[in-house]
Amino acid sequence: MLKQFCVKIISFYQSFISPSLGMTCRYYPSCSEYSKQIFMFQNPCIALWKTLTRVISCNQFFKGGIAYPQVSLKIEPHFCSPNLVQYWLIPDKIQKYNPKNIPNGLPPNLQTQKVYIIKNYSKVSRV
Repeated sequence: MLKQFCVKIISFYQSFISPSLGMTCRYYPSCSEYSKQIFMFQNPCIALWKTLTRVISCNQFFKGGIAYPQVSLKIEPHFCSPNLVQYWLIPDKIQKYNPKNIPNGLPPNLQTQKVYIIKNYSKVSRV
């Protein structure tokens, strides 16, 4: 509930307030898109902290650049054909699995791993 509320506030900001302010963010993705993605995938308290640190560092004293959101997730395998890829989850470190310890090809204990969130902006996804 709180996640959805925060995402709606950020979407409102992106739609109505941000266009009048112009492109002032020093990062890619922009601070509002970064915070929107963080709130979608992370605990709201942690997301608020990461958003505040991002907004504070978005000024002329910091270099800026490309900084994708990084979250910790338990990724569960789903074996179905994807209809539409909205986000790419890129692992921070490659986890190596021993096939002998994996029954039926599925990992018995899914560990939390850090991933970068990259939004899919392909023309197919803009329907």
